[in-house]
Parts: sequence; structure tokens; C-alpha cells
Amino acid sequence: MTTPLKRCDLVMKGGITSGVVYPRAVIELSKEYRFENIGGTSAGAIAAVVTAAAEYGRDSGGFEKVGKLPDELSQTLLQKFQPLPHLRPLFVLLLAALSKRWTTVLTALLTGYRKSAALGALPGLVILLLALSSQSSGYCVLGLLLVVAGGLAAPVYSAIRQVTSALPEADFGLCSGLTQPGTDGPALTDWLAETIDRVAGLGPGDPPLGIADLRLRDIRVNTVTTDISTHRPYALPMGNRLHFFSEREFRRLFPKRIVDAMVTASKRVETEDKSRDLHYFNVENMPLVVMARMSLSFPGLISAVPLWRYDYTLVNVSGDEQLVRCLFSDGGLSSNFPVHFFDRFLPHTPTFGISLGEHNPLRAKTGDDRIVLPLKAIQGQLLPTRGIKGIFGFVMALFGSAKDWQDSLQSILPGYRERIVTVNLTEDEGGLNLAMPAERIRDLTRYGALAGQEIVGKFELDEHRWRRYLVEIRAIDDMLRDFAEAYYAEPQPGSMAYADLAVDYEPQSFGQLTRKEREAIKDKAERIAELGRELAGLVPLKDMDKRLPRSRSRLRSIARMDDTVDSMSDD
Repeated sequence: MTTPLKRCDLVMKGGITSGVVYPRAVIELSKEYRFENIGGTSAGAIAAVVTAAAEYGRDSGGFEKVGKLPDELSQTLLQKFQPLPHLRPLFVLLLAALSKRWTTVLTALLTGYRKSAALGALPGLVILLLALSSQSSGYCVLGLLLVVAGGLAAPVYSAIRQVTSALPEADFGLCSGLTQPGTDGPALTDWLAETIDRVAGLGPGDPPLGIADLRLRDIRVNTVTTDISTHRPYALPMGNRLHFFSEREFRRLFPKRIVDAMVTASKRVETEDKSRDLHYFNVENMPLVVMARMSLSFPGLISAVPLWRYDYTLVNVSGDEQLVRCLFSDGGLSSNFPVHFFDRFLPHTPTFGISLGEHNPLRAKTGDDRIVLPLKAIQGQLLPTRGIKGIFGFVMALFGSAKDWQDSLQSILPGYRERIVTVNLTEDEGGLNLAMPAERIRDLTRYGALAGQEIVGKFELDEHRWRRYLVEIRAIDDMLRDFAEAYYAEPQPGSMAYADLAVDYEPQSFGQLTRKEREAIKDKAERIAELGRELAGLVPLKDMDKRLPRSRSRLRSIARMDDTVDSMSDD
């Protein structure tokens, strides 16, 4: 396959089974662009690592191999979700609940927990048999009621016990991702590990494809995971050495060859307890499958991934007592559509986004609203409303608002929205619909192809850059004028002006800076402030409000997902 001259970056949204839209979208883009940076969350993370592998193996038919994945997934999607044997009844009950048919739920409950149902119905059955032998109609009714009540209450209790006890022991996931005994095909993690290497053109004896391999061909991939133990997201690969993985725990989550490669490439953590099997997590050639798996740990369905770290905030203990087990769950909990990945002030190449939305025929002006790419400046400024149905819908709406608001607002800014194509799906497409029929899966992959064609056929890079240029210039102008105003402002009584603070203040932190270094920092600050003051004297951009993009961005200091802190410091 000929390598295109055009280059692009790509970010894909999470959505569990909705990810089947991505393969053919990627193929369409690959005909016109070479992928340099690829990112995503959850299902988007799976698509990101497979896309990176395909770009790595472009010359050996990587994207042709990706083209075969939709047909494979249409036949084996449900097979990828293999519950742990003791949690299978709960998994079957989940599938039944997703069907929204009470008869299916009842059947799953009674068959999955048949022993509990039998034991629960036994007292009523004994009373019923005794009543029948004595021909006591009153006791017959009582016995029958107890059979029904006990036969239902006992399996419900057993299911609740599994949710409250067995599920936490499995790190809050029915499926570990590894292939389970007695199944016909590979589970999700095994399949993904094999797919990545096959698409990349690696042989059976080759080490697993990792991020260092990609860098050799100028390819970069990032995914998002959420550390629910510290309530924060991380971009993978991590930029710190704070975290460690347990070899035993990882062997329950990843194929043997993946863990072997990580153990070989990582340094063992020296702990007081010599029986601990901890290794530094941030290995140089992190296997791509690990980055995807840590991002797609959908709560309840796929188990979280444990990592360990020292918690230095625990001041009354020391040594191994500071070691804490952290759980990393779905990246979508914190950033389901990390459209900010690979962002630049003034881009020369586009960062395309493929998002997932809610199909509503009332929004379709002509024909259908399945594929939406807001190319005109007037389009895409408003977020669509979503219906709220029942208490479950209300809870999910609260949850979605809390986790998605930043990604949502970012995606409607000019300079962003015209490069994001949205594939709108119905309630029975994608998401938690694990048992979608093959025809429906093929429809979703077709929508993905249309999304890719929409970008390739209609996106205009210079128009995108023009809008981005206007938005960024205004944001930088605001920031520099604010900086100048604050820098030259009269300080509070007892405080120093920033010009004096820069060199004369005796700090309690970062005091290792030399006088010469502090003078250099001051010089930079004054140049920035002077530039801000100069800009304030020019024609204000606010005088052009009616002719500039209405949506505005704001530059501010924000914490980064790619944390680079290694240990305790002044920072």
C-alpha cells in the first residue's frame, strides 16, 4: 500500500461495542493520510492501538488486515466477553436485563441460580405436598405462595451476594479479558494482543508490539485510563515511575507472552517483603495491548487493572505499609473523547476526531443524521439535547454530565468542531448491546466507512487552520493583556510587586534557583508583560466581535494527564 503524502492525527471516542464503527473509518482515512498520532478511550483505545499497528505494518498490508476485522467481529463480538466461570450466572443475568424483557430476566435468574431457587422453594414445596396429602386447601395455597416466594427470593439473594462479594473480589468486572475454559474462541484481551501483532506484520516468535517500536517509525499512540483510587485520569504511556505492577496479578489479566515481555524489560521494586513480585510499570517498550486494556475496563463488565504505588501522604507508617493497591478503570470515566490530544496552537496537520452520538430523525434536515460533519462555520455550535427516560436514564444523565462536559464543550469550539465527524446510533446499536446480530454490526461498520469518506471528501485543511488561527490569536491576546495587567498592578499592602518578587523575595520553596537564573526568569516575564501592554494599545479584538468566531476558548493553567512526577519534591 502506497504511503500517502498527507499526515494526520486521529482521536476516537469510547463506546464499548460502538467501536465496531472505527475499522472502516480508519481504512478510508488511511487512503488519504498517514497516521502520526493516534489516541482514544475505551473502545476508541482499542481502535487507536490497532490503527497504530496498521500504520506500523502499512507496507505489509496492515490496513488490508484491518478491513477484515468487521466481518470477524460480526460473527464473534459476544464471544469476546467471556465471564469468569463463577460469575457466568451474573453475566447471563446482565445480558437478559439488557434485553428489557422480564421473561428473559426471570429465566436467566432461575436457570443461573437453580440451586438457590430449589433450596428457596423447598420449604414451600414440603408444605404443599403435606397439604395435598391432607387435602387442606388453605395450606395448599400457603405452600404454593412459599414455593413462588422462596424460589424467587433465594436466587435474587444469591445474585446480590455475587454483586456485593464476588464482583469486588474480581476487581469489579465479570470478565478478566482472558479466554476462559470451555470457550470456542479467544476473549477480548487475547484477541486484541494477537490482532495488534498480526496487523503490524509481526511473526509468532516476535516480541509484542510496543510504543518504542512505533517511535522508530514516527508513530505515537495515547490512551486514557482512570485511577479510581485517586480520582484522576492518566494518559498512557505514563510519564512517571510512581506505579508498579504485580506479576501474579498481571498474569490473571494478560497473555503470558505480554507479561513475560514486561517482566523482562522492567526493574524489580525493592521492598521490605521479599516475597512481593512488584515491577516498575513504566517500561520503555510498553505493549500496546496493555495501554488499551487499561482504558477499556468498563465498570462491572471488565475488571479493573491493579497497580501499586507508595502513598507518601501516609505519614504515620513507613516502608511497605505505604504500599497501596490502586485500581485503574475505564478511561471514559474521566475523558471519553480526549479531543485535546496532540493539540497545537497553530496546526499544520489536522487532528481528526470520530465521535459517537444519539440518532434522532428529528434532527435530519435531508435524509438521515447518521453521519454529521459540521463544515460550515454556522454549524455545530450547539450541543444536542438528550432525552431522559425514567430513574435509570436520570442517573445516567447525571453521570454523563459529570464526566463528559469538558470534552463536549471542547468539541464545539471553532477550530475543533469542523474536524470532528459524529456517527449517531440508536439505542439498540453499540454501547452495552453485546449480543448485536451480525447484520446490525455490519450496518455500524458501514456507517464508519461513510464517516471516513465524509472527512476525506469534504474536510478543508486551510479553512480549519483559518478558524483555529482566529480563535487562538484572540485567546492569546486575552491572556497576554491579563498577564500585563497583573504584572504591573499595585500589590496588596505588605506584598511585593512581581518585578521585586522575582529576584528579592526569599522563598521557602524552589530556593535552589541562582540569582542569575532568577534574573533570566524576570527578563522573560517583563518581555511577556511588555508584549501584553503593547497589544492592549492596539485595536481591541473585541471591536471585531461580530466578525470573529462567537465561541471562544480561554488559556489557563490546567493539570496534565501525562503526569511526570516521579517522587516527593518541592513540586
